[in-house]
Amino acid sequence: MQVSDTAESAAKRPYLRPAERRQQLLDATSRVFSDQGLAGITMVAVAAEAGVSRRLVYDHFGDLATLYEAFFEDRLSGYLAAVERAGAANSGPDGDRDGETPQWDVGELLDLPVDDLRAVRLIISDTANSELDGPRRRLRAHVEQRWGARVDQDGSAPALSRALLWTLLTALLGIADLVVDGRLDAEQARVLASALVEQMPAVLATARSSSDSPANSTTVRETTVPETTVTGTTSTETTTTEDTEEST
Repeated sequence: MQVSDTAESAAKRPYLRPAERRQQLLDATSRVFSDQGLAGITMVAVAAEAGVSRRLVYDHFGDLATLYEAFFEDRLSGYLAAVERAGAANSGPDGDRDGETPQWDVGELLDLPVDDLRAVRLIISDTANSELDGPRRRLRAHVEQRWGARVDQDGSAPALSRALLWTLLTALLGIADLVVDGRLDAEQARVLASALVEQMPAVLATARSSSDSPANSTTVRETTVPETTVTGTTSTETTTTEDTEEST
């Protein structure tokens, strides 16, 4: 009796617990991503890379969207775990982490493997991909929780600080890319990244001051213009116009 390819591959496949099998498939997805990019990730490609049946991939990830989300969550978890380890290593003797600074996050970001760096960049930039919404929200929450109080110390400009933090993270990824390309050495990158982080409170203060400036407010003034009647006599009419001091 002829044995089907699926049955034969299942017979050769070593047994793994569900969590271990899931991680094996995510690791295979990472290799596919490294070789072919996001477009190369398919159920067939992951199954082939992992040496398992496509059915098994579907058993763990119901569809491609679920696989995408799980893969990017996995990559992001690696980065966030590294940040936590760095923070713990630099905490005080009693575990006090009140004095920690974003530089540890910066260092871990710059030390990310190239493929993980690409994955984090996609989480940030590919806003059209709804499968990345979950990892993106998680990354935003991490950045705001850890860095927000450092940037917006009195909590008076939450919208500006969130925008600034996301811009900062994009800039740090750009610095990391320069290191990967060999156009900047690692030590220079750390100095530059740390300098950017340290300047964030000053940048926020400038942005807040500009947004609160009278130059951006709208003023109302009254002007009197002549009105000519049919009989040729002239009267006056008071009109109200809105001007912005920016335009004068």
